[in-house]
Amino acid sequence: MQSYRISRVRPVIGAWRDVLVDVTVTGGLIAAISPSTGRADGDLDADGSELWPGLWDHHVHFSTHALIGQALPLSPDASMAEVLATVRHAITPQTTHLIGFGFRSATWPDPPSAPALDEVTALPVALMSRDLHSLWCNTTGLALAGQPRHPTGFLVEEEAFAAIRHIMATRPDLVDEAVRTAEQEAAARGIVGIVDLEMDWAVSAWRRRAGQRTPALRVEAATYPEHLDDLLALGLPHGHEVAPGVRIGALKIIADGAMGSRTAHCTDPYPTPLPGLPHGRVNLAPEDLQELLARAHRAGLHAAVHAIGDAACHLVLNAFEVTGARGSVEHAQCVRHTDLPRFAALGVAASIQPQHQLDDAGVVERIWPTALNRAYPMLDLLRAGAALRLGSDAPVAPLDPWRTLEAACRRPFRTDQALPLEAALRASSRTDLEVGQTADLVIAARPGEVRWTMLGGRITHHSN
Repeated sequence: MQSYRISRVRPVIGAWRDVLVDVTVTGGLIAAISPSTGRADGDLDADGSELWPGLWDHHVHFSTHALIGQALPLSPDASMAEVLATVRHAITPQTTHLIGFGFRSATWPDPPSAPALDEVTALPVALMSRDLHSLWCNTTGLALAGQPRHPTGFLVEEEAFAAIRHIMATRPDLVDEAVRTAEQEAAARGIVGIVDLEMDWAVSAWRRRAGQRTPALRVEAATYPEHLDDLLALGLPHGHEVAPGVRIGALKIIADGAMGSRTAHCTDPYPTPLPGLPHGRVNLAPEDLQELLARAHRAGLHAAVHAIGDAACHLVLNAFEVTGARGSVEHAQCVRHTDLPRFAALGVAASIQPQHQLDDAGVVERIWPTALNRAYPMLDLLRAGAALRLGSDAPVAPLDPWRTLEAACRRPFRTDQALPLEAALRASSRTDLEVGQTADLVIAARPGEVRWTMLGGRITHHSN
């Protein structure tokens, strides 16, 4: 493994914070840090640039993120009529089918339907919502999604997840190439690792990729309940390396829906709920959730449980308490005040995606008008002792750790919940800038302007 000397670099955290230093990297580790000689004589001369720990995205759907770049972009602020107009204008004589991404229907007076899209085109159309918890298809699009007999054309929760998996399976030739490109794009943003919560079995996918090439990222690959038996058959605990750079991640469980789809499970009723769902949706009965957590815990696995509404967070914390399982609550966008200290007490991390606040700011007052003092409690969780992990939820939000940090520290929905930069950075990284630490490093001219990314002493990105 190649050794590097980095000259004239300024750490942003740790004992050498804001001091101009020279850093030696040997054997994939930080071997030495010393006051800089001031000479531009390193293998990498930073010329005063900042030194950051390598950044992690703790919540991403990586294959979906990679392929979404090829979908028709739809504004989350658009009305139904505007979405239909966007679809109409996107169709050309060469179009065979159309996949879109990004709409949000929570504030529309009428729910999406297949007939509305049928009036635009008979070509197969499948539109994914911004939060990926709903899918809007026309009649031929339902066949594309593997749901030809669906009664309305508007699929939510597990129906939507299954349909999205089906659509992706129709283009397997594109997935791995798109993923490889997305890895390089992530490295260019200073990312060294991801927690991949892809809906298909990420463990199998990343083992295959790592067998063909060296990934540009560290990966913790999650498993959904439908593949839990496959994972248990491996007999491997959480964190076990199954291929170079690829480790067993958590069992991903989805306990409720999403705010934007009005399916997050909340204590207070929605002002304009979906039919039959005044408080959103509970995806699992408490006993079924507890059984899944117990199975994971017995096998030495962690669980990452999606819970957005405050009622869902309460049920999920109860399940962690009953089973003694380890893991995280994913999203925790609305939390009862009495549940805040339970995260630390139970050893359950709060995995938060701060960029969601930027998208939700214009609608949360209408969707959760009585829960605003419980929404997006980042600082409250930190003060209550919870371990925070930050991520993007890409493709729901851009896979960009700098935007995540900015949203957490400078642009929170609730200004009283802004995180200190050091706390946000520690929630976005896994190493320190100290001798003996793994050399997962980012050299940036300024935040977001990455010059080099280093993964265990290997350069994965270098800007010209």
